[in-house]
Amino acid sequence: MGIGKTMTCQILKNKLLNCVFLDGDWCWDMHPFQVTPETKKMVMENICFLLNQFIRCSAYENIIFCWVMQMRIV
Repeated sequence: MGIGKTMTCQILKNKLLNCVFLDGDWCWDMHPFQVTPETKKMVMENICFLLNQFIRCSAYENIIFCWVMQMRIV
């Protein structure tokens, strides 16, 4: 968090042609914030829906998707 992901995506969006920027955090911007199996499933489905809609849209050639994904290195 706080390392400049959103700023980097905004810069890329302005440099690329026919570009859209989607921030996965928007799908978690709720009050009260709750992480449950139900909300996790809902957020993943919403993200997939949004991404697929832009992928299908011929007006956009570039899609920038920003989201922090936890990765476990063993």
